[in-house]
Amino acid sequence: RNDLITGVSHDLRTPLTSVLGFLGYIEQDRYRDELELRQYVSIAYEKSLVLEKLIDDLFDYTRVTSSDIPLKLEQIDLVPFLQQLADESVPALEAAGMICRVHAPSATIIVEGDGELMLRLFENLMTNAIRYGRDGRYLDIELTEERGLTSVIFRNYGEPIPVSHLPHLFERFYRVEASRSKKTGGSGL
Repeated sequence: RNDLITGVSHDLRTPLTSVLGFLGYIEQDRYRDELELRQYVSIAYEKSLVLEKLIDDLFDYTRVTSSDIPLKLEQIDLVPFLQQLADESVPALEAAGMICRVHAPSATIIVEGDGELMLRLFENLMTNAIRYGRDGRYLDIELTEERGLTSVIFRNYGEPIPVSHLPHLFERFYRVEASRSKKTGGSGL
């Protein structure tokens, strides 16, 4: 139960940051015209729907904690999918003094996957890349296709992770060092 709460709390932070960022732009009159204002409201609304879904997950404890999470597979074009993620992350990127660039070998790269779960994955990668890469100015999202396999790489240019910690990065709640935890927060999810 504690793992579920910790995990969902981490996932709640990402869309909440977007909602607060775009509402902050609106509150500070940082938009050029009504069209841009509507775009900011639309993004905040969409991220609020993501928050609603995550909160619903808390009430769906059995499904989320089960190892048999049913996947809702669909065809997803990763290029606009990741470009939209980059666009929606502009407030957090600007706050970190960063620019996100999406690189793809073609305009369309179709994969089969669960869109909601992929979004949660990529939002977590985006958040961590910004959090730990703010010293590097750029965040590059690189897509490659080779022999029927698609790879997505989130590359920031901040302080490198020590080689001895690399084998542990995908262990749940793993933190490279305590000072990172104090400096940047987060659970290591």
